[in-house]
Amino acid sequence: MSKEHEEKMTYEEALSKLNGIVEKLERKEVKIDELSDTVAEAKRLVDFCREKLDRTEKDIKKIIDDDE
Repeated sequence: MSKEHEEKMTYEEALSKLNGIVEKLERKEVKIDELSDTVAEAKRLVDFCREKLDRTEKDIKKIIDDDE
């Protein structure tokens, strides 16, 4: 996943891709030769989603705090 693609990806797209990877792993559809790359991609997606959630939480707290 390129940095440019990450910047344009939405949380929902990342989560959908992550769910797809998990399903493939659960169904044992990932070959051993692809496993390392697949797990690395899943980690990047998890990190991306966490960052989006953290940023959104901070934005919401700021909005709420500004109203007080």
